[in-house]
Amino acid sequence: MTGTSDERRENRLEGPIDGALHLLDRQLIDCDGALLGKVDDVELTQVGDDLAITAVLTGPAALLSRLGGRLGDALTRKWAELKVSEPHRTRPWRIDVEDVDRLDSALHLSVRRDGVLRRDREGHRLGRLTGMDALGPEGERVGRVLDARFEPGPEGSLVLCSLIIGHGRPGSLLGYDRRGDQGPWLVRTVVRRLHRHTVIVGADAAEISWADSTVRLRERPREAPRHAFG
Repeated sequence: MTGTSDERRENRLEGPIDGALHLLDRQLIDCDGALLGKVDDVELTQVGDDLAITAVLTGPAALLSRLGGRLGDALTRKWAELKVSEPHRTRPWRIDVEDVDRLDSALHLSVRRDGVLRRDREGHRLGRLTGMDALGPEGERVGRVLDARFEPGPEGSLVLCSLIIGHGRPGSLLGYDRRGDQGPWLVRTVVRRLHRHTVIVGADAAEISWADSTVRLRERPREAPRHAFG
């Protein structure tokens, strides 16, 4: 992902971001300002020792699959049956990370929208990672993955640096973990109270099993104040 040359424009991709909070459901805008839909999921690929963001996904195939479980599987099958003549219909439309320019309240592309959507491959998905059960060293359940935090790697790509583990639902933190002055005081207090046992675990201390939809932690996480993780 390349940053903008105009320093006055915000680009959150230059620092740590939470995948679900900062990318999912963001509007996609091409280099001419034309709309291209929304980010319905994020493609993740193992690159060496790192799990990196390699594309953003858009369209019903990405969104329905993100629902997960039997409902998500059933709706995805129905989507495929609506037009059986279309090949790879259950594969989501993807926009390669190289075509992404910057992130503010929307995700801006460095190219025009015509011809940018592809179905040439499919990797792991952020929407599947969030919601996975997190297991302690002895196999005990300690929560679920609420979000995944990424930061710029050596090659400029965004790589997984930590997982946010808690007992709520993905996205339920609403960003109140990142800043001490985020939002109205009452809402901030309630959200933090509900998520007082939420912790951040480094990516090197967690093993993701895509086959079992679980994350095994190498040691039981210690609770810490969420506002310290912004």
